[in-house]
Amino acid sequence: MLHHRQQSRRFPRVPSEHPVRIRVVGERRPETMTATRVISAGGCMLVSDRSIGFGSLVELHISLDGRLLRADARVAWERRNNGDAHEVGVEFLSITERDRAVLERLVASKLAA
Repeated sequence: MLHHRQQSRRFPRVPSEHPVRIRVVGERRPETMTATRVISAGGCMLVSDRSIGFGSLVELHISLDGRLLRADARVAWERRNNGDAHEVGVEFLSITERDRAVLERLVASKLAA
Protein backbone atom coordinates (compact mmCIF):
# COMPACT_ATOMS: atom_id res chain seq x y z
CA MET A 1 0.00 0.00 0.00
CA LEU A 2 2.74 2.48 0.95
CA HIS A 3 4.63 1.67 -2.26
CA HIS A 4 1.49 2.41 -4.31
CA ARG A 5 0.95 5.71 -2.46
CA GLN A 6 4.58 6.70 -3.07
CA GLN A 7 4.16 6.11 -6.81
CA SER A 8 1.05 8.32 -6.94
CA ARG A 9 2.60 11.20 -5.00
CA ARG A 10 4.03 14.18 -6.84
CA PHE A 11 6.95 14.23 -4.41
CA PRO A 12 7.92 10.85 -2.89
CA ARG A 13 8.52 10.99 0.87
CA VAL A 14 11.21 9.22 2.88
CA PRO A 15 11.99 8.95 6.60
CA SER A 16 14.85 11.35 7.27
CA GLU A 17 15.77 13.32 10.39
CA HIS A 18 17.34 16.76 10.03
CA PRO A 19 17.49 19.73 12.42
CA VAL A 20 14.99 22.49 11.59
CA ARG A 21 14.63 26.05 12.81
CA ILE A 22 11.00 27.14 12.44
CA ARG A 23 9.39 30.57 12.72
CA VAL A 24 5.66 31.15 12.45
CA VAL A 25 5.10 34.17 10.20
CA GLY A 26 3.32 37.02 11.97
CA GLU A 27 3.87 35.71 15.50
CA ARG A 28 6.07 37.29 18.10
CA ARG A 29 7.04 33.95 19.57
CA PRO A 30 10.73 33.18 19.08
CA GLU A 31 11.94 30.65 16.55
CA THR A 32 12.04 27.08 17.78
CA MET A 33 14.24 24.12 16.95
CA THR A 34 12.89 20.73 16.00
CA ALA A 35 13.66 18.01 13.46
CA THR A 36 12.10 16.54 10.36
CA ARG A 37 10.89 12.96 10.56
CA VAL A 38 9.83 12.57 6.92
CA ILE A 39 10.97 14.71 3.99
CA SER A 40 10.34 15.22 0.28
CA ALA A 41 11.13 17.85 -2.32
CA GLY A 42 7.65 19.28 -1.73
CA GLY A 43 7.43 19.35 2.06
CA CYS A 44 8.20 17.60 5.31
CA MET A 45 6.73 16.26 8.50
CA LEU A 46 8.25 17.50 11.72
CA VAL A 47 7.51 17.16 15.40
CA SER A 48 6.83 20.25 17.50
CA ASP A 49 6.37 20.63 21.24
CA ARG A 50 3.48 23.04 20.55
CA SER A 51 0.62 23.39 18.12
CA ILE A 52 1.54 25.53 15.13
CA GLY A 53 -1.93 25.64 13.63
CA PHE A 54 -3.45 24.36 10.40
CA GLY A 55 -2.87 26.82 7.55
CA SER A 56 -0.16 28.77 9.39
CA LEU A 57 2.63 30.19 7.27
CA VAL A 58 6.10 29.26 8.48
CA GLU A 59 9.69 29.94 7.58
CA LEU A 60 11.95 26.89 7.80
CA HIS A 61 15.72 26.52 7.85
CA ILE A 62 16.65 22.84 7.42
CA SER A 63 20.20 21.67 8.08
CA LEU A 64 21.04 19.02 5.50
CA ASP A 65 24.45 17.65 4.53
CA GLY A 66 26.34 20.74 5.64
CA ARG A 67 23.90 23.09 3.90
CA LEU A 68 21.14 25.27 5.29
CA LEU A 69 18.03 25.02 3.11
CA ARG A 70 15.43 27.76 3.43
CA ALA A 71 11.75 27.36 2.60
CA ASP A 72 8.56 29.31 3.08
CA ALA A 73 5.85 26.79 3.86
CA ARG A 74 2.24 26.28 4.95
CA VAL A 75 1.00 23.86 7.60
CA ALA A 76 -1.07 21.34 5.60
CA TRP A 77 -2.04 19.17 8.58
CA GLU A 78 -1.33 18.74 12.26
CA ARG A 79 -2.12 16.04 14.80
CA ARG A 80 -1.31 15.64 18.45
CA ASN A 81 0.74 12.60 19.43
CA ASN A 82 0.70 10.94 22.80
CA GLY A 83 1.77 13.53 25.33
CA ASP A 84 2.56 17.07 24.22
CA ALA A 85 4.17 16.41 20.84
CA HIS A 86 2.51 17.51 17.61
CA GLU A 87 3.21 15.98 14.22
CA VAL A 88 3.10 18.78 11.66
CA GLY A 89 2.98 18.33 7.90
CA VAL A 90 4.18 21.33 5.91
CA GLU A 91 4.04 22.05 2.20
CA PHE A 92 6.87 24.08 0.72
CA LEU A 93 5.47 27.17 -1.00
CA SER A 94 8.78 28.77 -1.92
CA ILE A 95 12.14 27.03 -2.13
CA THR A 96 15.04 27.65 -4.50
CA GLU A 97 15.57 25.22 -7.35
CA ARG A 98 19.02 24.48 -5.94
CA ASP A 99 17.59 23.54 -2.52
CA ARG A 100 14.80 21.47 -4.13
CA ALA A 101 17.47 19.61 -6.14
CA VAL A 102 19.33 18.81 -2.89
CA LEU A 103 16.11 17.35 -1.48
CA GLU A 104 15.42 15.39 -4.66
CA ARG A 105 18.90 13.83 -4.50
CA LEU A 106 18.42 12.92 -0.83
CA VAL A 107 15.05 11.27 -1.53
CA ALA A 108 16.40 9.41 -4.58
CA SER A 109 19.36 8.06 -2.62
CA LYS A 110 17.12 6.85 0.23
CA LEU A 111 14.63 5.24 -2.17
CA ALA A 112 17.49 3.46 -3.96
CA ALA A 113 18.97 2.13 -0.69
